[in-house]
Amino acid sequence: MYRAALDPALNCAALAVLDDSGVLLRAEVPMAGREGARLPLFVAEELGRLGLTLDDIALWSIGSGPGSFTGLRLAAALAAGWCFARPGVKSRGVPSAFALAAGLPGPVEPGATVGCLYDGRNRELLYYQVRRNADGWESTGVTAVLNREAAAEFFRSRPLETLAVYAGETAAVLPLLPEGVTPGVVSQPRTEVLALDPAPEYDNDLTRLIYIRPAVYPV
Repeated sequence: MYRAALDPALNCAALAVLDDSGVLLRAEVPMAGREGARLPLFVAEELGRLGLTLDDIALWSIGSGPGSFTGLRLAAALAAGWCFARPGVKSRGVPSAFALAAGLPGPVEPGATVGCLYDGRNRELLYYQVRRNADGWESTGVTAVLNREAAAEFFRSRPLETLAVYAGETAAVLPLLPEGVTPGVVSQPRTEVLALDPAPEYDNDLTRLIYIRPAVYPV
């Protein structure tokens, strides 16, 4: 059985394909601006490298964020279409932060938390906390949107916590952190953990997305 994880949460879309023996493929494509229009073609091309098509994937794990409104909605809509009217194909949303935390260079012991940092735009950062458990990862529900001043106060109360930031977002995130706060830089999130995590269930509900900032429409 083939399964795949597709994560659009950062400034790239990451794909991992697995079978019962392990990870078969990892690939990324830029997702800035109009580049997101290539996402369906990117997935088809990468599956083709393995001699597979969309029809071969039985289980889809889609990164649910934190991420941009457009990227998350695009991936969720694509996966919903791939699963539509196909009873043997299922999907689920899994927090993208699991892949970021799992990409840290050092091990994270069960029970430990990781604060995942994202470019929140407008000179702010988003903090999203996850916890390592015996089987994988879980969200703790602790989140914050912080400017530089708020970040100084926020991190003063958690000086020893492990932090993670994607290498492509360090230019925006690091200047907002107080002196002495140094996150681990993740060059490649482990997208495959989204497919390997035992929870949540494959319920075909891709509506529970974690936006950095929702889209705003004029009235």
